[in-house]
Amino acid sequence: MKYSIINTIYNLPFSNYITGFIKKKLLKNNKITFIPTNKKRLPNKSYPVLNSIEYQEEIINSYNKNNKLSFNTFPDLKFLLKKKFNSDTKFNFLDIGGDKLDFYLDISKEFKNINYFLINLPEVNQIVTTLKNRYNYDNLKVLNNLEEIKNHNYDFVYFGSTLQYLDNYENFINEILQLTKKYVFLSATWFFLNDTSLKKIVVKQLNYLPKQFYLYFFNLNFIQGMFESQNFKTEFNEINDSYSCSFKNFEKLNIKNIRYTNILFTKNSWLDS
Repeated sequence: MKYSIINTIYNLPFSNYITGFIKKKLLKNNKITFIPTNKKRLPNKSYPVLNSIEYQEEIINSYNKNNKLSFNTFPDLKFLLKKKFNSDTKFNFLDIGGDKLDFYLDISKEFKNINYFLINLPEVNQIVTTLKNRYNYDNLKVLNNLEEIKNHNYDFVYFGSTLQYLDNYENFINEILQLTKKYVFLSATWFFLNDTSLKKIVVKQLNYLPKQFYLYFFNLNFIQGMFESQNFKTEFNEINDSYSCSFKNFEKLNIKNIRYTNILFTKNSWLDS
């Protein structure tokens, strides 16, 4: 009963401003971060921008001083890339939703001949472009939309906990796979298992309140089917342990095994070579 009440309350408009004791009692004590909604699509502006030039300057300076990354949902990406590419290999890397320039600096230090493409919301792109020009990050290419993405081919495409925030994810995946020669990596993405035709559910994220975030939880079978239809295989599928929470408030839904997941898809022609 209490989980139904939590779902009901936090789907109401005023709920974003519930604070203090009530919020702790309802959410923190029950380890709840997400609630299911009745929405069919993500609302407009479902992902508020939490970024600034000052913030980027801070993490750039911290990285240059300490050679350590700020928080990342998959800190081992550089080691994964080292298994796939030699340090002197020239390759195109597309970071979809990239928003931390220390991540770019770390990858570029390891791979001197990388072409690092990045796309994000216009506000973030503007910040990144300003700093790219300020510090002469010549191998960093900022892309503004899907049409600009189509001007290139990519060896490695990285969705760093971003696919679930894209409303037009199906079109985006289909376009990206036609441009990808080798690998697509989805890190820190929420999936569930379901044998029906249910593709996804829309979920409200509560850990940034009063900032309001919405995202998709995907049916793993459906997403894997999209990749398989374009000649990609699942190379590995593992739990991402950078975050955990309770899903007791999802028990009435016809879904199971909700997991925060890392999946590497590899193009068959490359896997067999």
